Amino acid sequence: MLDQDWTRIASDKDTTHRYGPKSFKLLRLPIPKPGQVLGIVGNNGTGKTTAFRVLYGKKKPNLGRLNNPPDWTEILDHFKGTELQTYFSRIEDLKVMTTLQNVHCIPKYLQGNVGQLLSRVDARGMKQELAAELELIPIMDRELGSLSAGELQRFAIAFAALQNADVYLFDEPSSFLDVKQRLKAAQVIRSLVRPKNYVVVADHDLCVLEYLSDSICCLYGRPGEYGVATLPFSVREGIDIFLAGFLPTENLRFRDEPLKLAETPQENAEEIETRASHKYPTMTMTRGNFRLKVLEGEFTDSQIIVMLGRNGTGKSTFLYMLAGHLKPDSVEGIPKFNVSHKPQIFGTTFQCNVRSMLHSRIRESYTDPQFISDVMKPLLIKKLMDKKLVNLSSGELHKVALTVCLGKPADIYLIDEPSSYLDSEQCIVVSKVIKRFIRRTKKTALVVEHDFIMATYLADRVIVYDGEPSVDCVANSPQSLLTGMNLFLSRLDLTCRRDPTNFLPRFNKLESTEDREQKSAGCHYYLDD
Repeated sequence: MLDQDWTRIASDKDTTHRYGPKSFKLLRLPIPKPGQVLGIVGNNGTGKTTAFRVLYGKKKPNLGRLNNPPDWTEILDHFKGTELQTYFSRIEDLKVMTTLQNVHCIPKYLQGNVGQLLSRVDARGMKQELAAELELIPIMDRELGSLSAGELQRFAIAFAALQNADVYLFDEPSSFLDVKQRLKAAQVIRSLVRPKNYVVVADHDLCVLEYLSDSICCLYGRPGEYGVATLPFSVREGIDIFLAGFLPTENLRFRDEPLKLAETPQENAEEIETRASHKYPTMTMTRGNFRLKVLEGEFTDSQIIVMLGRNGTGKSTFLYMLAGHLKPDSVEGIPKFNVSHKPQIFGTTFQCNVRSMLHSRIRESYTDPQFISDVMKPLLIKKLMDKKLVNLSSGELHKVALTVCLGKPADIYLIDEPSSYLDSEQCIVVSKVIKRFIRRTKKTALVVEHDFIMATYLADRVIVYDGEPSVDCVANSPQSLLTGMNLFLSRLDLTCRRDPTNFLPRFNKLESTEDREQKSAGCHYYLDD
């Protein structure tokens, strides 16, 4: 952001809360409206957590006055004439329900099994209905401490939604969920809207945010230093403003370059025939009570294959098979690929810094000017070089893991959920990094991804997974983007259209005119050219 822009927005009268003389400050505040879902989109570190704490009533806004903090009379006068004045005048009487961004912390605060805890808070008498919607029935007897991150997320949404509240605050509810679960969660959240209550959702999945919101507030600023909340815009306008990095109401540019997703051209047969191809046979993998059958397939150089399927259908298992870490039931005819693998979970206890890690793992790549330009610079790795790995945030650690993966010489790159822990802008940047790298090096990538924007942008071809999660599943052969997306969405009873202007996929509301028309035409994924 330009210095003059910072000067324009840094007026003390706009400050909602400041933590210290040289600490983070939030200017303005998202404005929830009764009877609507307010979606919040913004980069990590620009004030979402602070805004939620203020709206929750956990943090009294100090309006930037550290030495003489205001009383509630002054705070109400500060927000006079806005919906926030009404909101804060009722703050002590409002019942607020919120979900934690870090779902792994939930077992620290709640003990018991899923069914007992949901029964305890079922003020709306909808326990069975919501448990079925959020796929919690099979885990009702399990203790919270034994749940996966995705199961904890769905439990948290149900736990909040079963209670009668005046305010519902959902912090990144799509994290750890697959596409179907994200849309189901969105439908549950939308069902909470009543004429006099407030629903606020912050999420990095722009498809989900658009699907469930009535209006959008953008948060922008300099991460860790300041954040600014915009007024609410219509959903389409708000997302377009965030992507453009330009606020027309204030003639203010808050990002140097707009976030653009170019169209992914469909491959033609002649182009594919000139490339080297890699084949794998039909194979099965049995692990305990889970069985995965992989149908034979092939892929070529300069190609990205995206794996689409529910959680628990064996996508990560297939990557481990291709990497040689898991052996199929029959190993006859399995080719040995030269691979580089970024697993879904990349934990570390190493005390070394990022520079030492890159030096030991990818010594040649991390000093190569082309690799620095294509990968390290857009991922902002330079800022992390002297940080210890154990001190990195989850998002920073995943970017380092991706750098290590792409820096290793290989024919095939296996990348499991590259969007994990990243905000919306970082997801788009990472997508471009992967695509540019694969195109330039003429290698192959197999990617597991639940963020639909990333999946549709990256995919040249797709592998669709069918079957009963965690029981018996099939990985189909690679298909074209259009054919594969149609198959995948038809399995989920969803329809989607691609925006002809910015190429973002947009889910149709269930039973909307567009939804019914596309289903009747058998076109679940529509390229609106």
